[in-house]
Amino acid sequence: MFLLLGLTLGLTLLSLFCYYRRHDRAAIGALMGAGLSLRLVMATVDPFLHDFDEKYHALVAKNMLADWTTPILRLHPVLPYNYQTWCCNHIWVHKQPLFLWQMTLSMHLFGVSELAVRLPSVLLTTLLIWPVYRIGKLAYNRAAGYFTALLLVFAQYQLELISGGQSVDHSDIAFLFYITASIWAYVESQQPGARVWRWSLLAGLLAGAATLCKWLPGLVVYAGWGLTLLSTPARRRQPAEYLRLGASGLVALAVFLPWQLYIHHRFPVESAYEQQFSAIHFWKAVEGQGGPWYFYFRNLFYQYQWLLPFIVGGLVLALRRPRPALRPLLLICAVVFLFFSAAATKMPSYTYIVSPLLLLLVGIVCAESEQHLLGSGTRAATVGWTLLLLLIVLLNLRPDALLKHHTLRFAKSSRTFREQKLQHTAVYRQLDALVPPGYVVFNTTALEDVEAMFYSSRNVYSWWPTEAEYRSLRARGIRLATFPDHGQQVLPAYMRGPDVLVIKAPLQSW
Repeated sequence: MFLLLGLTLGLTLLSLFCYYRRHDRAAIGALMGAGLSLRLVMATVDPFLHDFDEKYHALVAKNMLADWTTPILRLHPVLPYNYQTWCCNHIWVHKQPLFLWQMTLSMHLFGVSELAVRLPSVLLTTLLIWPVYRIGKLAYNRAAGYFTALLLVFAQYQLELISGGQSVDHSDIAFLFYITASIWAYVESQQPGARVWRWSLLAGLLAGAATLCKWLPGLVVYAGWGLTLLSTPARRRQPAEYLRLGASGLVALAVFLPWQLYIHHRFPVESAYEQQFSAIHFWKAVEGQGGPWYFYFRNLFYQYQWLLPFIVGGLVLALRRPRPALRPLLLICAVVFLFFSAAATKMPSYTYIVSPLLLLLVGIVCAESEQHLLGSGTRAATVGWTLLLLLIVLLNLRPDALLKHHTLRFAKSSRTFREQKLQHTAVYRQLDALVPPGYVVFNTTALEDVEAMFYSSRNVYSWWPTEAEYRSLRARGIRLATFPDHGQQVLPAYMRGPDVLVIKAPLQSW
């Protein structure tokens, strides 16, 4: 870990050196190396699966190793379940599948582990550095592009998503990547001399991939594209512009529609319910996830902390010095915030899909500050500006929060949670050795049956059967094993007989 952190620091300094020497490709290459090493740290810092929602995604992806066309949470349910309960059902179409397929491929290549689950997020956010640099460079200037990419490398909230510690983890990372990549392709298509059709169709491919991660907001690039087209008199009179927009949209549709048709045919009951469930998010605060209309504006401080004044400053600069390439980006941000603010269900990461565009506003402030401070051309000015820039990066990284959330030494409120997770995960890793094949395991800590099934090949429940269910299981020849009493989970008398195997590895509670 310390080697990776040292590598991150060294590559960042190398990147700055190359940037000052105007070797931009080398600077971004070094920055991508720094991003990769830091993200590998975040992917390995927690040797357990987080509760919401990483462990559910991980188990479904693991089960898709057997059949990538069948998303399953619990492979072999032996007790009744409610197909409408996404945490505890069998067929799992609660999310779109692309990010799950990425995790499945990673586990196929590298084995079943937390690192394999998180590796796609590591790679996607590393690759994202280049498109973000290009967006900033084309929309403003090379300095804004570089500083935006630098800030992206050390974005604390994004690092938390990569670690699985922030909901909705890898789903939101994949969503963020493909949306940003679709915006990048659109921005490239607007450049003089660009291969317009190639970039436009690529934007459609990437927008379709975004939709196949987390549904229709993945098409948000078309909001900026369409509004810019309609508000630009010279362009809105050109039929070719609408033709390209329509063709791009058709490519996106061709990417995400087949899966919708497939699950509607293969899993009609579950698919119909999930479509209805997704729709009511706009009208009803689902699962208590509500808030006032200004929820996401207040949430900006949670995600960006002391970068928020720079975001506001960058917005002022962007509005005072309008540039044509910035207009669609600002429109995309406005549409995202207005749409999710109007929706009844509110979750912290919904608007994070435009985080690279908000970081671009900070990059604009940095670019203007650099031009002003380095006007003298002295070495002292360069050193002073570099130190100021590193301070901004540090404010963005928030190492105090990372240490608090991911270490026992610095954790306070999360210390008990972390200690329990470490102990329970160690037990679940041994479950195949502790319990013979063919047994169904009961009485894990609430909802920890999910990670127990991820780390083992046993069928696990976090509760126990009713007495009638117990007798039915015994009559069907199903053998039962159970964890001993722990916390407030005290087994009933019928689960203490000689025909129930008691696992000799208790789950401790703090």
